[in-house]
Amino acid sequence: MLIACAISVLPLNVYAVDFPLKCADAKTYSIRISNVMKGCNPSELSLGAGAIFTSSMDKKELDPQLHARFKAAQAKAAAEGVKIYITSGFRSYARQKALFDVALKKYGNYKRAARWVSPPEISHHPQGLAIDVNYPNDRKGAAWLEKHGSEFGLCRVFENEWWHFEPNIGPGWRCPKMFKDASELLP
Repeated sequence: MLIACAISVLPLNVYAVDFPLKCADAKTYSIRISNVMKGCNPSELSLGAGAIFTSSMDKKELDPQLHARFKAAQAKAAAEGVKIYITSGFRSYARQKALFDVALKKYGNYKRAARWVSPPEISHHPQGLAIDVNYPNDRKGAAWLEKHGSEFGLCRVFENEWWHFEPNIGPGWRCPKMFKDASELLP
């Protein structure tokens, strides 16, 4: 899930111009490094300089910046002969609840069900901030994304879900330790 990373000890002489910003060409998705002051060119998509955090806005699709990050990763993977694709991204709250209800019936209790399907109140799919990649049959592409995803600000989040990725870091940052499963996020 998304984890806030506070930068609490910055030297006083650090400015926005010092923070790198990755920009992807809107057609080829090739990457260019800019900085947060200069920004991206009009023909580019910003991959951002930090994690993409949750929003209280009602979402109806995959977050555009998450989509741009994935498309840039997909272009690099293709150049290396690896195919990656999104099998599931945005899900409505109702859809996520229906998936969780099936898991609840299958596993018998809330915590065991949450090991395999995030409850809608903690899942980032309904916020457009989670993607499932190459599920269920192609681990090779997902393994490529796990290895290279941090370059694009994408991390695998759960040890038990090789297919699930979220934009919980900025492009080029190091991915945090994975949770064993989504049940670790329950109150």
